[in-house]
Amino acid sequence: MELTVVVHQEHESFWSEISELPGCFASGGTLEELREALGEAIGLYLWDVGAAPPDRLLVVGEQRIDVTGP
Repeated sequence: MELTVVVHQEHESFWSEISELPGCFASGGTLEELREALGEAIGLYLWDVGAAPPDRLLVVGEQRIDVTGP
């Protein structure tokens, strides 16, 4: 299963939404905490809809981009 995770930075923390899992969100104070929370959120979401939760979260194509506004 491949999922699209959209990561947002708000002040000094991060939160994310998973495009393919409506209503599935996670947050963390650091990107590492966010990654851990994502694994838990995805597992709980899938369990709640009757699907088997993943054994592990494999991150593919991870990229960090900093953007500054005007």
